[in-house]
Amino acid sequence: MRKKNYGRLLGAVGFATLSGSAALLVGAAFLGAPTPAQAAYAVNVYDDGVLQGGITTLVSGNSLIFTGTTTHFSITNGSGLSNNPGTQGGSNLDLSSNEQINTTFGATGGTHTIQIVLSQTGWTAPTGSPLGLSSSAGGSIAYVAGTNLLATEMVTSTYQGFLDNTNTLFGQPAAGATPLQNASDSLSTVGTGPLVYSPGTSIALVSGGTPFSLTNVLSFTFALSAGSGQDTANASVSTVADAVPEPASLTILGGALVGLGWLGRRRRLVA
Repeated sequence: MRKKNYGRLLGAVGFATLSGSAALLVGAAFLGAPTPAQAAYAVNVYDDGVLQGGITTLVSGNSLIFTGTTTHFSITNGSGLSNNPGTQGGSNLDLSSNEQINTTFGATGGTHTIQIVLSQTGWTAPTGSPLGLSSSAGGSIAYVAGTNLLATEMVTSTYQGFLDNTNTLFGQPAAGATPLQNASDSLSTVGTGPLVYSPGTSIALVSGGTPFSLTNVLSFTFALSAGSGQDTANASVSTVADAVPEPASLTILGGALVGLGWLGRRRRLVA
């Protein structure tokens, strides 16, 4: 009887020891497990190719606000918005049309370029490869008369979206880019004009893999006559990553459509 009770005690101690060891292993694994990195979210502004330091940025969740001045421009109400970490139904990174880009060199005139690069890492959806990447853009320009009533302004703009499956902030791989979109307009009188980008929507198939980063690259080049005063531009642009239907799914869908067509034909013949 004593041996039996002793055996039970040893069994209980052994179970407790194993349970404790398991708990320690689980705890160690939990403590050693890497914490998911928070998505990086930032904007860079370039004036004639030079990175500018006078930009103030505020990030709150998936919203980003930026304002400031560069050598030849000022930005008010610049804003970015996303749905990071994304969904299987689509992930989007947007530059809102709230921002307004103002020239500050109208009195002297000249040609200068401002480029806004918005980027966010840590996208975990959609999954699969390849992914569909699309970009769209639209905007307008405004001419404000200065001291020279014969002054003119010419504005050209480009936009391009990028997906980088190495999850690099501001990553712009050539193989992960949408075709470049272009727009231009000119004004010689006070008023506004549209910036119509061509193509209106740009589409590409790119290599997937999570996590990845999305990046928007928007540029404006202003050519102003001396004495043209202040001129402005804004644009609303978006880059979207979508899952691509698998070939098997497309085959099933095609077979279903053929079957429905055959069934409809059979019913007509019977009738």
